[in-house]
Amino acid sequence: MACPSKFGRLLFFLLFVTLITSGCVSLRVDMINKGAEVPPPAPELKEGRTTLTEVLAHYGAPTDILDMQGKFALVYKRTFYRGGQISFGIPLSEVIKTSFNLEATANLSRHDMLTLFFTNDGVLNEMIYEKGTNQPFWSSLWK
Repeated sequence: MACPSKFGRLLFFLLFVTLITSGCVSLRVDMINKGAEVPPPAPELKEGRTTLTEVLAHYGAPTDILDMQGKFALVYKRTFYRGGQISFGIPLSEVIKTSFNLEATANLSRHDMLTLFFTNDGVLNEMIYEKGTNQPFWSSLWK
C-alpha cells in the first residue's frame, strides 16, 4: 500500500501500532493427536513368513481390521490435526455501530499409517507404511 505523503505513512503506522497493542489481534493454534504412535515396519517382519500372532505380539491391537474377499488387513493409524487462526479487529461499534474484522483460518490433517495384509491362513502378504506427520505444517499448508 503506497501512501502519497509522510503524514499518510505516519497515520497508517500509528493505526497499525494501535491495532497491535490494543489487544485486537489474536492467534490460535490447535494440535490434536488421535491414536497411538505408529512405528515403521520392523525388520524381523518378513512377507510370506511372518504370522498374525507375531505381528500382534509386536504391534498390539490394530486401529481397524479390513475384510477383503479371502484376505484381511490390520490397519494401525494415527491422525495429527493442526489448525491455525488469526484475527484482526477494530472495535468501532460504539462510534459507528459496526466493527471491522478480518479473520483467516487453516486446517491440516496428517496421517501415519501401517497396513499389514494377510492371507486367510494368517501369513503376512504385504506391508504399506506412510508417515505423513513428518511433513512441515506451514510450508505444506500453502501448496
